[in-house]
Amino acid sequence: MLPEERRTKILELLEKERGIKVSDLVRIFNVTGATIRRDLEILEKEGLLKRTHGGAVLPHSFSFEPLYITKKRQNLKEKQAIGKIAAELINDGESVFIETGSTTLQIAKNIKHKHDVTVVTNSIEVARELLSARGVEVILTGGLLRKETVALVGPIAERVLREFRVDKVFLGISGIIPSKGMYTASIAEAQIKKLIIEMGREIIGVSDHSKFGKECFAFVAPTNAMSKIIVDEKVSPQYIEELKKRGVEVIIAYIED
Repeated sequence: MLPEERRTKILELLEKERGIKVSDLVRIFNVTGATIRRDLEILEKEGLLKRTHGGAVLPHSFSFEPLYITKKRQNLKEKQAIGKIAAELINDGESVFIETGSTTLQIAKNIKHKHDVTVVTNSIEVARELLSARGVEVILTGGLLRKETVALVGPIAERVLREFRVDKVFLGISGIIPSKGMYTASIAEAQIKKLIIEMGREIIGVSDHSKFGKECFAFVAPTNAMSKIIVDEKVSPQYIEELKKRGVEVIIAYIED
């Protein structure tokens, strides 16, 4: 296992347990204590955990939702596969909204070759990714920067969103229970997501398997607000059937070998 993969796994364990010992990590990864302590030191410098005597805990900011840098590390191969499939649904000449998020960022990475595409976004990361894409025009919503997710939210963003209509919306999902709906961790972001859904002729959700069965703080919309959802191959068949029952087309993105 590569060091980056091991550090991502350490963060995933921390999000489940909220605290972990060096001795446990040594046993789990079959490496030396010095290697694990070096991993923890690197992750602490990135602000992703706090080292303690004999282990590590999550910083206080993780009590509500993971930081964006953590999300970017998690299930990266799945997100890359989803982003590639989503990008194939965008045609030259279309206008699209790409929402903030670690999965939606992968869409931006795959549309730089497109022509005459307009991207509206509330994501600094998406806009930065498309800086060198000559055939893609980018419109940033403006608004208050929510540092936890690098999302532009608040009254200014909301006012701008009401002014646009786009061909397709690519909606990031923080949590989804197919029988109930979609969720996010922040009221401010829930409000933005509701407006984003209203501005699109077609709503396409993107979500890796880790978001399924997860009910976050703020309700966004019922599942059938989406016409399509792109997921990875690890999503439970039960969830896929539940989505189809509600009229949502499910597209499965497979990880390339």
